[in-house]
Amino acid sequence: MRGNPMNPAPRAVSTTPPPKAKAEPAAPVRTTASRFVKPKVLMGEVTAPRGQQIAAERDAVRAFMLAHRLQPSVWAAKAGVPAGELLAFLSGHARTLPPQSAAKLAAAANATEDQMFGR
Repeated sequence: MRGNPMNPAPRAVSTTPPPKAKAEPAAPVRTTASRFVKPKVLMGEVTAPRGQQIAAERDAVRAFMLAHRLQPSVWAAKAGVPAGELLAFLSGHARTLPPQSAAKLAAAANATEDQMFGR
């Protein structure tokens, strides 16, 4: 029974449906199968010839790491190089690796710098 039993008129009942819950936004569509973030292209690498050379060296180092099954942080620790230095180069935040670091990384991987940079 709705309303007050002493009052013969029933209480008004709302006929409007309750508000619907907002739908959650759909997950963004993945464009690649990789779970890793794609490095951004720096503006200097788009326009300058030296930038294209730096990008080629960065890609060569990535290919070298894949071929030798190296992880950046483990490889840097083995070489005695700050991991941030190598990661900054690979992610595009640093344009080059310092020559001392490159020599240490190559020695830790039992390779030459030329092999590491794909020269």
